[in-house]
Amino acid sequence: MRKYAAVLLSLLAILLLNDSCNRYSSSRNSRILPQPPPYFSQGRAEDQGKVMPVKNVKNEKIRIAFLAMETNPWWTPVKAGVMEARDILKGYNTEVDWIVAGDRHTADVFGIAIEAAIAQNYDGIACLAGDEGMIPFIQKAVDANIAVATYNSETNKESARAFFVGADNYKQGRACGEKMAQLIGGNGKVAIITGFFAVEAHESRRTGFKDVIAEKYPNVKIVGEVENIDLADIAYTQAMDFMSSYPDLSGIYITASGQFGAANAVKDNGKKGSVKVVCHDFLPETIGLVKEGVIQGLIDQSTKLQGRDVVIRLYNYIVGGVVPPCGKLLLDTPMGTPENIGKYWPDSAN
Repeated sequence: MRKYAAVLLSLLAILLLNDSCNRYSSSRNSRILPQPPPYFSQGRAEDQGKVMPVKNVKNEKIRIAFLAMETNPWWTPVKAGVMEARDILKGYNTEVDWIVAGDRHTADVFGIAIEAAIAQNYDGIACLAGDEGMIPFIQKAVDANIAVATYNSETNKESARAFFVGADNYKQGRACGEKMAQLIGGNGKVAIITGFFAVEAHESRRTGFKDVIAEKYPNVKIVGEVENIDLADIAYTQAMDFMSSYPDLSGIYITASGQFGAANAVKDNGKKGSVKVVCHDFLPETIGLVKEGVIQGLIDQSTKLQGRDVVIRLYNYIVGGVVPPCGKLLLDTPMGTPENIGKYWPDSAN
């Protein structure tokens, strides 16, 4: 008898789960999503950090999947932003799930995560779009009437995503090139450590940096370019190798994560100040090195808001039909230096 009761309970649980999934799918499929803004249109997100949810008039149950990684400290403020949005949206009958897709930005990792989110009947998906291989996966989600927004990394070719929240990576790279040239007096040898050659956001930064050097600073020579797969220990070794191979090295530019690994190599090699370090992201691990004078240029990308704002905007798009003013919502990207970092990150923030 007990055996039959257990079987009946299992069948009942499966039926209830299927009914729940079917109801979510039916609600999503009957929803009419608005036409997104032109893909390449862009502008500053004037309400960044302040955007709030619209009223859920129908009290629909909304489920949003935020696809992410947890491979380095950059993800800590992103997750904090997502958790803030999740807490805000609890009062709007909305569930937000932080989902670790894998350990690489590439389509073979995030594409599988998108397919899983489709199968689980999410209403919205926020994801990186690290390379063009993501385009068909995004299209598949949109074809299933799931709203997709991207953050941080965006494909150069048009996809079906609704909008992007993040920085203009090419302009960030150019700003870093200008900063490096200024620091070394427009003359010297510079090395580049990038995260992934296959990630378009990293490539945009690297290209922007190289373009401004080629256009304006003929006496600056780029002596090498390597990828560290966003890991600090690899960046540390690569920076050490560059300084060993080029004793007169003037600077190192790090396009993505692992930046504090390269900076610590400069510090440990006794070359603080003589080898200039320019890199990205206001994080506890990098801010301390700026205050020490090891990192001379640190450009931010409003990392926490890439979690918070994209989730709330995605909810507003789904529930209220709120269409952003442009396809690319650009966040502020201040440049921190040893002289001004206290303005952005006071000692009390550590």
